[in-house]
Amino acid sequence: MKNQGFTLIELVVVIIVIGILAVTAAPKLLNLSSDARIKTIEQISVSVKAANDLLTLKSYMPSYVSQQVPNRDDLIDVDMDGDGTFDVFNPDSPDVRLKWRYLDNTDITKRIDIDDVFVLQEQGIAFTYLGYDRNGNGQVTDDNCYFQYTQASNATTPPQYELVDDGC
Repeated sequence: MKNQGFTLIELVVVIIVIGILAVTAAPKLLNLSSDARIKTIEQISVSVKAANDLLTLKSYMPSYVSQQVPNRDDLIDVDMDGDGTFDVFNPDSPDVRLKWRYLDNTDITKRIDIDDVFVLQEQGIAFTYLGYDRNGNGQVTDDNCYFQYTQASNATTPPQYELVDDGC
């Protein structure tokens, strides 16, 4: 009668093959954090777009009082809480100032909830960046893992939403 089972050589070969497979699959599994950062940046973009759509819609509704800012064709204040005042500069107020009936770039973080892990970077009067500061210098644009919001430039040009994720 012959013994059945694995020889020592067969067992070593199987362990080596499993080891090679593990080393090959590990980089893909370790890349999950990059995928998570990319998806989070995408969700910020979706949230800003949804907030923009909602605020633009509310600015046209008769139940929300809005007024043109004096001497500015591009700005409109919307009384979101219905108290009859336009407290657009009060950070605790829900009232909002829209530019060409879209969200002003300086009000993005007032309209969406973001985690402290994100860094806000503003450039000039039209650009806002939200993303990961991977190198710790306070800037997200040099890390290439951010969402860029460019506010509307006129009545016929809506805001632009751009994702940069090749550094995530």
